Amino acid sequence: MSVSTAVVPVFSSEMYLVGVALAQPELSWWVLGPAAAVGQLVGKTVHYLAARGVLRLPRLLRRYRNRPDGETLRRLQAACTRHRLSGATTVFASGLVGLPPFTLVAPAAGLLKAPLTVWAPAATAGRLIRFCLLAALPGLLHLGTLPFGWSLR
Repeated sequence: MSVSTAVVPVFSSEMYLVGVALAQPELSWWVLGPAAAVGQLVGKTVHYLAARGVLRLPRLLRRYRNRPDGETLRRLQAACTRHRLSGATTVFASGLVGLPPFTLVAPAAGLLKAPLTVWAPAATAGRLIRFCLLAALPGLLHLGTLPFGWSLR
């Protein structure tokens, strides 16, 4: 489900994840979170690669029609090359808290030719933390099963 909602964002994978965690409390957050994060990353990598020009998406899935002009794109690419840590930090923050929206950051990173070796680890860390916290949220709110097997009883 995470892969499909990442490629075609019809509804929130976060809401789906919390729903699954609520409906099936026997599934652990440390299984649900990473599974959802991997699915999201697979789907968003499709957008990254398409924006980079490596993949050609069907017309229905092409959402990023307004590309910057050549000079603007060259300046942005140069800035990303000079400030790789800033780019990785932006990708991480977007993956973790959703600001700027990750659905825009993934193709922007591809469009700006951000190296996959910079984009992927930052995106993975952000998405993994986000989805693990979301998967643990129902247990935390019910004060039943806490992360790491802790208990309040």
